[in-house]
Amino acid sequence: MVIINAFLLLLISKTCLSQNLDQLFRKINEETGNFSSIAAHLAWESSVNPGNPELPVRAATYQKNRIKWQDRTCSELATLYSRQSLDSIQRRQYYLLCRGPKYTYDETRHTSALYEDLISIYSDAEICIPSDGANISINNPTQVEAAILDYLSNVKQFFNFEHGDPILFAAKIAVNRYFDNRNMLCLKGEEDFDKMMAFSRNGEVLKWLWLSWREKVGPPMKKPYRSLVAIENRAARRNGYSDIGASWRDELEIPQLRKVCHRLHKEVKTLYSLLHGVVRFYLRRFYGEAVPERGPIPAHLLGNLWSQNWEPLADLLLPQTIDLDESIKKMNWTVMHMARRAEDFYQSLGLPAMTETFWRESVFARENNSDTRCHGTAADMFQDGDFRLLYCSGTSKEDFYVLHHELGHIQYYMAYENQPALFRQANTALHETIGDTIMYGVLTPQHLNRLGLINDSLLYTYNSNENNHIDKEFNNIKNGNKQDDEKKQRFKRDTSKAKHTKELDNVLQEFKDPELFEDQKHEINEEDASKDTPKLFEDKDVTTDTIILLKQALNKIPQIPFSLIMDEYRWKYFEGSLKGDNEEFWRMALEWQGIAPPGFRGEEYFDVGAKFHVPDNTPYVRYFLSSFLQHQLFEKLCKASVFGRRSAEEPVPETISLTRCDIYGSKAAGKILKDFMSRGHSQHWSEILEETTGEDYISAEALNRYYEPLYNLLVKFVRAHNVPIGW
Repeated sequence: MVIINAFLLLLISKTCLSQNLDQLFRKINEETGNFSSIAAHLAWESSVNPGNPELPVRAATYQKNRIKWQDRTCSELATLYSRQSLDSIQRRQYYLLCRGPKYTYDETRHTSALYEDLISIYSDAEICIPSDGANISINNPTQVEAAILDYLSNVKQFFNFEHGDPILFAAKIAVNRYFDNRNMLCLKGEEDFDKMMAFSRNGEVLKWLWLSWREKVGPPMKKPYRSLVAIENRAARRNGYSDIGASWRDELEIPQLRKVCHRLHKEVKTLYSLLHGVVRFYLRRFYGEAVPERGPIPAHLLGNLWSQNWEPLADLLLPQTIDLDESIKKMNWTVMHMARRAEDFYQSLGLPAMTETFWRESVFARENNSDTRCHGTAADMFQDGDFRLLYCSGTSKEDFYVLHHELGHIQYYMAYENQPALFRQANTALHETIGDTIMYGVLTPQHLNRLGLINDSLLYTYNSNENNHIDKEFNNIKNGNKQDDEKKQRFKRDTSKAKHTKELDNVLQEFKDPELFEDQKHEINEEDASKDTPKLFEDKDVTTDTIILLKQALNKIPQIPFSLIMDEYRWKYFEGSLKGDNEEFWRMALEWQGIAPPGFRGEEYFDVGAKFHVPDNTPYVRYFLSSFLQHQLFEKLCKASVFGRRSAEEPVPETISLTRCDIYGSKAAGKILKDFMSRGHSQHWSEILEETTGEDYISAEALNRYYEPLYNLLVKFVRAHNVPIGW
């Protein structure tokens, strides 16, 4: 009887403890939601109306209350954790709440001020040059280019340059406003500069744009950024991390993240190096000796302010291309038109429409408020149905992409809205994956035709027999006509790695150590160099599919080494292991991207700060990892769409190119996405990935399969024209 009574007392005690803990965590989640809502509104208002004088006081009150509450709550949970009183769900919530740097109130006020300084330097950047009094529109890039050329000509004319770089001098003059002229042409923010970098083909104009932006935003950031990092490192060490970089890596929950990233980078380096070599080949044909035959590509000639997106160079590589910007312009699409079409794609998969609050509260244009900080941002306001988008959008293909990307974040918010507040978040690499995954479906020829962005002739004219066959097979399988076992056997392929022809296997063997690229001895004789620029693709290979795939590769592949550099550099900065701040940045850019600045960049500069995410203090490796995850997820959605069920394990048939896998309207694909997103942060990312895609690790295999057709064509071109590879 004594034993029974003791057992009953123990059982009652455990039951009471469990009930008390459940009540405790309900309260913690409620308070977390309240604090998150306050933080979201402060962040939104600081972007929409950064000059609001009430914001600093409200932010200070929030930070003081949040720190006091979190310190008290985490201390209480630490005691319960040490007593092994928490179950697995509670342990995960404790981890998510209490990880990361631990700031004092004074530190949060100081970091807030430093952050505001940094983001103001970046967002408010404006560079003006004298104009001739003509009515020049900043939205007319031809006029802007002409004005810059005129300015550069005047600088050269009035100053004697026996020594030094006149373009750099012209950049310094513009940045420091060494003139007084009422007729000024002003470029404001990254949007104006990057638009001109994509448009212009004039080497001096591009160099001036590139130098001016870095002259304006980099040097003023050096001191406040160093102060910010010093405080963040103290706060990180207070919670057991070696530095703030270790805290950033912990957020992703990937052991030995650096090694994982280097492995993934190595797995795509061959593809990147081929693309790099071919782009350099065509740039050299266009710019001559300004582009070396074998060395790094000058960073200012790659069609992008940060050298991370080379798609604007497509017209240099292809005699005919597909200009989606022009198609959008001809169709007179508005921003709202594009936003509705992005919403429609998600809805076609069975996912929900944007809420009424979304359409009422989102900001799609700067309008008369020139202070709005318009970098694309999706916001979860932690109130019923209140999800918002801040993006001052134009009507370009890039804007169309951004809208799909940001709506992907909002679909994620809506999917996990019913989770406890501590789980109303997700691994940031997974969060960045949704919109980009969807974009592979958007850019299939079938969907572009559905949107009216390409006509029937573009959908079918090039290699029409092949494409008709592919579409027919896709529709047959999608509609369930799979009776022929012999045909099914013919479709099978090994999806564990890319399938290569014998020729490509030989090339892979030849290139298997990317470091050997530097030692390859390719000779281009003078007779070949004097001929017309060779075609990248033979006529028989020029299809809508290959054009779109090349443009995708130019857009996406260069982002992989760039995104790794952005955080590998900052991790070393946080550790204090850099030998020289700016020198080390360009050493890494040379090693991993194969690019170099247009001239010497000394330690007075802070060129990493030319990218928004540095002053915004946002980790970037999430985008690196997403580059691989989005291909893994898209391949899974493709299988579900082809076979009509989410559990499909069969490989995608050989006759269905991944670039033509039309997932629009697939409810089976939508179920995978909803399951993927609805779990929020309730599980480790690898469990979510495995239970929704069948894989529990991040791999480059799906990415390499996607680009395999282009890889083959690049190899053929490199061999045919002895194109040097490596730098």
